[in-house]
Amino acid sequence: MKNLFCLLVLASFCSFGQQKVYRTKVFEKEILKTKITQVGNATIKEELDPYKPLSNALLDEKNYTVILEVERKKLQSDFYRFANKRNIRFQEFSDSKSIPVKFMVQPNGTIDYFVYGYEEAIVAKGRNYNYMPDDSLNPENDQKLIRIAEDFCKNYKFPNNLSKNKFSISFLMYTGSKFMTKKPSKTFIYNLEMAEACDKPDTVKTLMLNNLQLEKFPMVVFKFKNLEKLDLSDNYIEKIPKSVSKIKNLKFLSISNNPIDNNKLKFKKNNHIKDLNVQYTGIQYIPRSIARNRSLEVLFLGNNRYKKFRKRDFKHMDNLKALNLYNARLSELPLNVTKLKNLEELDLYYNDLKQLPNEICTMPKLKTLAVSNNELWSLPANIAQIKTLETLYAHHNKLDDLPTLPDLKLLHIGSNLFKTIPEEVYKMENLIEFDMTKNQVKEVPTQLRKFEKLQRVYLQGNDFDKMLTKQEELAKLVTDLEKKDILVR
Repeated sequence: MKNLFCLLVLASFCSFGQQKVYRTKVFEKEILKTKITQVGNATIKEELDPYKPLSNALLDEKNYTVILEVERKKLQSDFYRFANKRNIRFQEFSDSKSIPVKFMVQPNGTIDYFVYGYEEAIVAKGRNYNYMPDDSLNPENDQKLIRIAEDFCKNYKFPNNLSKNKFSISFLMYTGSKFMTKKPSKTFIYNLEMAEACDKPDTVKTLMLNNLQLEKFPMVVFKFKNLEKLDLSDNYIEKIPKSVSKIKNLKFLSISNNPIDNNKLKFKKNNHIKDLNVQYTGIQYIPRSIARNRSLEVLFLGNNRYKKFRKRDFKHMDNLKALNLYNARLSELPLNVTKLKNLEELDLYYNDLKQLPNEICTMPKLKTLAVSNNELWSLPANIAQIKTLETLYAHHNKLDDLPTLPDLKLLHIGSNLFKTIPEEVYKMENLIEFDMTKNQVKEVPTQLRKFEKLQRVYLQGNDFDKMLTKQEELAKLVTDLEKKDILVR
């Protein structure tokens, strides 16, 4: 009984201390099983990899592109930040390498393995030889990477609603300063060394301090009194000082892809910041300091997971011309958005909208409406009241009909449920670009010949494209359109 208890303790200890980090070749040899099949005289080896790429394993197949982008960007940022907090900075490694890394993940979000390194030789295009990229780090740096990766795998957890099955997710990791160095430029400053050494700060109008692994807001910014553009994207900055809004000429500010806390994102009222990007920051509410900014003209809020929008969020943004709410977890459009009388571009890609409010028809200056990759069954019947509307992106929805939209110049309604080309399309005399791909249309749209301004048309993936009886009619239409210098795909 005592021996059995010792075995159980040993098994438990081994399980807890299970190795998680492997070189790719070692992982394939020691962890992945191989199925060997004999077919005649040939022996076929098949790797049985239970970890399918996340793009193939996602529960939400419709929005796989944006979900994969968000998860990969967040994983990469979290991994580098995890290392930085433990005083391991990959950009300071003496080895300048690009190394593919892959995480093998359970459906509940826990990480089984971290696998790094190239698996096989690369065939160079136009050459007749293979070569193996040099992805080997010196022993000291290799051990640092292994230690950090082991700790990260034990502490990090993915959302448990991504996949029902085991999956893998990967990115390319860069080490050494070679890959962190940007090309020289005479027009702007692009690192802290240049900023500190600058002896004519009043002449500098642009600071591109993005992707520098910064953990704190660089106070050297305040040295440049005439700064107009500040890009701090792709860093690890958690707090933006209020005084940034005191830079009187600052017009553009990007803090995209920084782990900004809602309570640490505060701007004083100002009349100069016109263009603000806070994508991928993780904010769950629009900070009041942004909501009160009456001078904003361009606002990127997308790729955050908002808990809710409040009535005051867009109330004072009277000068806003472009609003990005891409992948913002919207199930309905905040009505205050429809009251933005100067808004010209509205991006609502990749949300959960099942309908648009009728109030959107009262927006007097809207030129571009992007509602692709939602769950829309219809568009507001009175949308033609927007006399300025020229561009409509509505592909990847559930539309099977269109309201009247006579003034459109660009219409994308691919990947919907259309079985015929809506008659409303043929009333769009100003149409320049038309995308109707991947619907269920059986009749060849011969009436496209009458369009005088049409330059590009996309028709592939419809039923008439697969019907032998329609091939001659389709070929003639394509020929006639191409004679008018219209691109047909």
